[in-house]
Amino acid sequence: MEINRDKNRRFISVWMTNEEQELYGRKQLTARLLKNVDDPKCKVIFFLSGKGDLFENTEGLWLANLAKV
Repeated sequence: MEINRDKNRRFISVWMTNEEQELYGRKQLTARLLKNVDDPKCKVIFFLSGKGDLFENTEGLWLANLAKV
């Protein structure tokens, strides 16, 4: 798990693997992270690993984006 805080843009980003998603509840993790933040407008953003193959999914996104150019 990787947790980063951007004070200027008022958010905390959390990167989680599939295994971590099973171990930690996002609702409880959000509450714990915001408990130590002074800014009431701070948000928590989760980036979650997917179930598919990373290479195939990335290739598909590139091809779809190139088709729009």
